[in-house]
Amino acid sequence: MEIGAMGSPSSIADHADQPGEVDLETISTCDVERSVRWEPLPSSVVKSTGRTMQILEFFDDHQGPANIAQVARALDYPQSSTSEIMRSLNALGYLAYNNRDRTFVPTSRVRFLGSWVLDQLHGEDRLSSLVRKVNARSGHAAYMAIRNKLEAQYIQVAQATTSLRLHLTPGQRRPLLTSTAGRALLKDVPDAEISKLVRRVNAERAPNESFICLDSLLADVEFVREHRYLYIEKSIVSPGAATIAMNLPDELFPVPTVLGLGGATEIIAPQKDALIRVLTEAIEEHLLAHHAGY
Repeated sequence: MEIGAMGSPSSIADHADQPGEVDLETISTCDVERSVRWEPLPSSVVKSTGRTMQILEFFDDHQGPANIAQVARALDYPQSSTSEIMRSLNALGYLAYNNRDRTFVPTSRVRFLGSWVLDQLHGEDRLSSLVRKVNARSGHAAYMAIRNKLEAQYIQVAQATTSLRLHLTPGQRRPLLTSTAGRALLKDVPDAEISKLVRRVNAERAPNESFICLDSLLADVEFVREHRYLYIEKSIVSPGAATIAMNLPDELFPVPTVLGLGGATEIIAPQKDALIRVLTEAIEEHLLAHHAGY
């Protein structure tokens, strides 16, 4: 998952203790840490809680990817505890991890925290309301999901109101290679890398788990690359359910993200084309029409 490239963090450390002005022309703009002085946590605050919140606040100030060493240095935290907290936030879907340059960046799930409060105070936020709009227009369970290692993870959900419904929860995970959301999230992953993932998952699968067919997976990914959505009528992950996942514009999200919905196959299947239009129109109305350049 390509999030963005960072320069060498050592360039900051090389200058950090030197007095006087630093020649910023010798340092990548991505490496320049802001001059915020983070206050020590009050003694009444549980240390792990306070550090978790300050790490999220660091990213709000930094506004870009950062590795564990950068965050620990900026907040004056032990690197071990910084690593534990950031990896936990990654596991929960609040930070995405780029394995290539070992950096983290917040996901849209961070933005959704408290979005309902902002909606009440300042009017509806287009991004946080997107899932709710799809849910209201379709009547089915709607979700937004990102990739988290070998899984797709729901970062926002809205439950269906029908009796035959697919129940989803925020933070819930689905296998990357077999779920509709997961396969849609593989759109920009090279076929060679997908092949490696399939070999790894097949080698590590439990005796009761099905073998993943590479050709079938690549056919689904190729369909997503051409049409930007995937429909699976008979879900392997949720038997009896049909699901749709549609890619959201890469330029508007820090990591690849999909918008989708699902429900009982007997209800979703006859509505397939109409539901695809619901997703397409929601994206066009709530994101593209209000974003410069589209």
